[in-house]
Amino acid sequence: MKIEQIKNNLIHKTRKRLAPVVKSPKAASYFTISLSLFSLSFFGLFAIRPTLITAVSLLKEVNDLRNLSQDFENKISNIISAQSEYEKIRNSITLLDKALPENSDFPKFARSMERMSIKNEITLNQLQIDSAPVSLSKNAGNLNNFNFIMIAVGQYEKINAFLDDVVNNIRIINISSLDFSPEGGTESGIMRMSIKGKVYYEP
Repeated sequence: MKIEQIKNNLIHKTRKRLAPVVKSPKAASYFTISLSLFSLSFFGLFAIRPTLITAVSLLKEVNDLRNLSQDFENKISNIISAQSEYEKIRNSITLLDKALPENSDFPKFARSMERMSIKNEITLNQLQIDSAPVSLSKNAGNLNNFNFIMIAVGQYEKINAFLDDVVNNIRIINISSLDFSPEGGTESGIMRMSIKGKVYYEP
């Protein structure tokens, strides 16, 4: 009973307060418009709230994707720059590998000496190479070498041309000893050449 009385009292008070407003047409119009706007704003806020949340979330994702795209573009640009720099020095790297191979490769050195002796028309009597590992050495990054002794016979001009080829050879060769002696008498013009040296490689 008490609850019903309280409810009736509230309705009565509300009607009493709104009565002057409802009686005036102008005030009633303003009141209706204001109430409509308030209702639209109040209920519209709840209606568009999920949309606003979704829009904010999408904007954040767009910004994250834009940043990620920029990072990828920077990485791609760096890769292209590195590839361009590599292309500039690729030929030099190939020459470096030939000048200083990663293993002893003494058979190739021996063949190059034979080819140069044939080219310059001298006779290669002896080519002695000290023991050198065939496989890669465990001392990676250290400059290694093997010794060689070579004895050849030929005319002085031919031997001189052969030595020019040895000095200008792409393989790094260090001549530590070079001896000449006449072969077949001093008037023959034939010289005997003895070379001692080192050939380098870097595992």
